[in-house]
Amino acid sequence: MTVTLRAGTRFDIDALLALESECFSTDRLSRRSFMRFVSKGAHNLLVAIEDNKMLGYVLVLFRSGTSLARIYSIAVSPAARGKGVASELLTKAEAIASQRYCLFIRLEVHTQNTAALELYKKFGYKPFTRIKQYYEDGGDAEQLEKRLLPIPPATAPAPYYQQTTEFTCGPASLMMGLQALNKDYIPSTQDELQIWREATTIFMTAGHGGCSPHGLALSAHWRGYKPVLYINTDETPFLDSVRGEQKKRVLTQVHETFLEQISKAGIDVRQQSLNAQEIQDILSLKLPVVALISTWMLNRNKAPHWVFVSNANEDFVYINDPDPPDAPWQTADYRRAPIQVENFVRMAAFGRRKLRAFLVLDKQENA
Repeated sequence: MTVTLRAGTRFDIDALLALESECFSTDRLSRRSFMRFVSKGAHNLLVAIEDNKMLGYVLVLFRSGTSLARIYSIAVSPAARGKGVASELLTKAEAIASQRYCLFIRLEVHTQNTAALELYKKFGYKPFTRIKQYYEDGGDAEQLEKRLLPIPPATAPAPYYQQTTEFTCGPASLMMGLQALNKDYIPSTQDELQIWREATTIFMTAGHGGCSPHGLALSAHWRGYKPVLYINTDETPFLDSVRGEQKKRVLTQVHETFLEQISKAGIDVRQQSLNAQEIQDILSLKLPVVALISTWMLNRNKAPHWVFVSNANEDFVYINDPDPPDAPWQTADYRRAPIQVENFVRMAAFGRRKLRAFLVLDKQENA
């Protein structure tokens, strides 16, 4: 059997749609989706062809700014199954991901699809997490992962929490950090909103206010933990993100109140330049870290965003991002997403003034 693997084009879309109907009764990719994926972007769509007949395809997604690949969909015509087409597609997908220096490749498979599960396990994929009711039929997905580059794996990630509003990335990230220290702590929507009320700056670029580094430090302290805030300025955070003198005055007044409360509580605030070496020193403490980043490298939006650093080593920083997008093909993975250290250092600075802030969490000495 001579099978040719090549990049899919718009001329393949009718055949791809027919193959999609053959292989799947639900969760099918649409014509519009295929049009997106045969165009340039952070993805590769490969097709398997024999005698001008479509035998299968594999769709690989890449999350910008990270070293993570994801096989979003793989399909083989029923007439071609058992002939090694799926293995060829999978091998080529992994090769493409490796060429892009991806550390991990991940995929989802229906828990009842035993044949696919066996194939992936033969290829070295290991269970990563289970996603409840992932498919349109209400079925669960087993998410599998394979390490592509010979780098020691990070330790087990902390439990993941997805923010429930568009403005509570800070509380969601902080709650992940608290749970990493205390397995008995259960994050909740109630606590998420309460932390936001405690830590909000009131005004941000638009809509509801975001959380300041100092406000999050206070929230951690009030819950019995020992925070250390590393920040590279003594100015009011996010001041250049709002327009209008009234908003700037409110932001400043809120910040001054936070400073008074931090002084009274005796919270350790360390002002440093936070260069690459200092950031690596913070991450090497092996304590939970809540980090402020700019989302520009991830999604080309210039917005401040809080993430939880679940693990780190000399080469990679692993983030748990509490805010995955709605479109399923964009969620390459937001749990323990690996980012090269040098990319993370560039990412961990917001605004024209390059605000850097890292909140390190620890248990109280008497806990």
